[in-house]
Amino acid sequence: MVNKNLLTDLTKINDSLREEFAKHGELINFTKDNHPFDSETTLDYFFVIISGKVKVYDINFDTNREQTLYLLIKGDMYDVVTLLDNEYHDLAVDVLEKGSAIKFSIIKVREWMREYPHFERLIYKQISTQMRNLESLVVDISLKDTKERLLKLLLKNIEIFDKRGVEILKNLSHTEIANLIGTVRHVVERHLKDLKNEGLIEDKKQLLSIKKAKNFLKTLDTL
Repeated sequence: MVNKNLLTDLTKINDSLREEFAKHGELINFTKDNHPFDSETTLDYFFVIISGKVKVYDINFDTNREQTLYLLIKGDMYDVVTLLDNEYHDLAVDVLEKGSAIKFSIIKVREWMREYPHFERLIYKQISTQMRNLESLVVDISLKDTKERLLKLLLKNIEIFDKRGVEILKNLSHTEIANLIGTVRHVVERHLKDLKNEGLIEDKKQLLSIKKAKNFLKTLDTL
C-alpha cells in the first residue's frame, strides 16, 4: 500500500481513484544495478516515476551505437505502449540516477482507464507527449545539425526544470548527452567547448546552464 501523499503530484484525481492508487500501488526503489523496468516485467506491471532518471533506448550491437528515445523522470509513466497493446516491448532500459517509483498491476491500470475517464485522458496525454518527442527527435536527426540539436536540448532542459523541477542534464556524461541527440561524445564535447568560449553556457558541478539567454536564442535562430 502506498502513502496517499506520494500521489498528490501525479494528477488531480478524484478521491475514489486516489484510494485505488493507495490500495494497489507499491512503492519501490531502483538503482543502476537493480531496476524492474525490463520488458518482461512491464508485461505485468506499470510504473509511475517518483524520483530519479531512467533512460529508455535502443542499441546496435554491431557498432555499440546507442540512441536514447526518452528519459523518464518525476511524473512519467512506463510502459504506456505495453499498457495499450499488451505486447512485448523490446527496448533497453538503464537507470542513470537512482530513485523510486510506484508499481501497479497493469491489469488494474487497464481497469482504471475504463472506469475513470480522467485517468484515461492522462494516459493518452503521456502517450501523445512521447510521440511528439520521438517525432521531434526523428526530424532533428534528419534535418538539423548537431550544434542546433544540442542547443535545443539545453533549452528543453530549462523548460522541464520550470515545469517539473528536474534538471534532465544534471550529472549526465557527455556520452549520454550525445545519445540524446543522435551523435557521438567527441562531437558534443567540441560544441560545448565552442559554446563556453562564446560565453553562452557554463558547466558547474556537472550541470550545464545557459549564461546569456538572448545571445543563446539568437545563435539558435541563426542556425
